[in-house]
Amino acid sequence: MYFAVFLTLYFSVGKELTQVISNKETFKAWIGTFGVYDEIIFVTIRAIQTVIKIIPAEPLEIGAGYIWGTYKGLALCMIGTEIGSAVILILTSLFGTKLLNALFDIEEINKWSFIKNAKKKYLLLTIIYLIPGTPKDFITYFVGITDTKILPFLLVTGIARIPSIISSTWCGQLLDKSSITIFVLAFSLITAISLIIGYYANKKLKILC
Repeated sequence: MYFAVFLTLYFSVGKELTQVISNKETFKAWIGTFGVYDEIIFVTIRAIQTVIKIIPAEPLEIGAGYIWGTYKGLALCMIGTEIGSAVILILTSLFGTKLLNALFDIEEINKWSFIKNAKKKYLLLTIIYLIPGTPKDFITYFVGITDTKILPFLLVTGIARIPSIISSTWCGQLLDKSSITIFVLAFSLITAISLIIGYYANKKLKILC
């Protein structure tokens, strides 16, 4: 069902929006049409993207860096992400496993069931959200049906998301300066660091489980 909803939203809204944010000049011109509300619109888009994956996260983060710079772009992305994550937790706490089963494959749900009984749950979540490539927003849906408290969860996972997001907004700022060579070098360095973090984080994750 989730896949069907995703496809419907992607082809009705997401595809066009992805094309807009993937082009730095087009995205800058488009977001500029909202005037003083441009940051509110961006945060709203980011929150929706967190709840329903109709557009990829990385172009949004790079676009934020291009328009607002590394740190303001990071702040706007983080606000939208935290709002979206809070919405997911509220929805899953209200509707429980019925919502989760309606949206996702049961095998995918069972894959992350070890989080429930982890020895050090919040440390485990920090590591999972730090690892590049993990389905973070899906895991947020799963966490919503556990006894995990909302505020500590938002705090630890928000901090864990920072390295990934700030690397994207930094790359976006480099694009604004037309430093293509520096952008490529920075992207390569970030990718290498992400792989190293992922390797050691996975080893730590096995210990905690």
